[in-house]
Amino acid sequence: MKSIDIRGKLYAYRQIVILLALCMIFAILLPGTFLSAGNFVNILYAISLQGIMICGATFPVLIAGIDRTVSGSAALSGAVCCTIILNSGFSDQGIIMGVLAGLGVGLLSGLFHGLVLMRFDIPAFLLTLATSEILYGLVQSVTGNQLINVMRADKFTTIGTLRVMGVPVTVFILAACFIFTYIILNKTVYGRHLYCVGGNREAAKLSGINVRKIIVIAYMISGFMGALSGLVLSSMNQQASANQAKGYENDVLAAIVVGGISLRGGSGTIQGAMFGALLIGILSNGLRLLGVDSVYHDLIKGVIIIIAVAIDMYSSYKRSGLKHAGFFKRLAGVRNSGRAGG
Repeated sequence: MKSIDIRGKLYAYRQIVILLALCMIFAILLPGTFLSAGNFVNILYAISLQGIMICGATFPVLIAGIDRTVSGSAALSGAVCCTIILNSGFSDQGIIMGVLAGLGVGLLSGLFHGLVLMRFDIPAFLLTLATSEILYGLVQSVTGNQLINVMRADKFTTIGTLRVMGVPVTVFILAACFIFTYIILNKTVYGRHLYCVGGNREAAKLSGINVRKIIVIAYMISGFMGALSGLVLSSMNQQASANQAKGYENDVLAAIVVGGISLRGGSGTIQGAMFGALLIGILSNGLRLLGVDSVYHDLIKGVIIIIAVAIDMYSSYKRSGLKHAGFFKRLAGVRNSGRAGG
């Protein structure tokens, strides 16, 4: 009879175990409320926008880059789309042109980042941080710091308000983005090359991989997904504003890191990133239902996220079979080496 490797099983499904444990805690604290089907739909609805952004932002991170403009792309996309719809008199042609123009904004943003990063040796963090400010400046210019109301564009606002079998359409959009990302990363040549570039860029070049093409496409996908989330957000709110989606990039990057995607590139999965999004979504939902003051939400989420990452990293380290000295042993070693040198 074969013995079951319990530790191995727990390690393989550690992220699911963490989510189940968190759900059990909230289920005990909120009997009859947290575990309802309606509440889980609310959680998925709440993370749908960040989830769409995550699907795109995962690509740059996997090549050891980063894209902090996902929220800026979302804001500008929504502003451009709503402006075109408004100026067209809420016509069907105006809606189509607005959506296409909004998505085009995201593609152009990603193309710009990819080309600049390949041409100039600028850290991706600094470049996308700067362009994020530029994008929000453009949003203010497009909107004139005014709300652009598109409530009369029924065919556009339906995207953010319609439900199919009780599930918001935005959740289905998130599912489609997830499936798209999963297929690209796991079933295509581009996905394999993406991981190679993230793991070792020089080795990828020597093996004949078109690194420039991989990087440009990665940022274009990120920009496109950011723009798509902006259109969905504008549809949900039935308007566009100058500060739309601001701050979303922090939750997106937090979810990606919590999900086990390495910022050094070449390692991680979209499933892990979605785990991070769900973890943050469940935390926010549970704290809100418990009536915890919103002032403490970020504090509590931060602590639990650190614990979740620590458990995940510790499990990975132990699974690798490596050993390391404890803090005090390392400290003693440093002191002894200093004395020996003296």
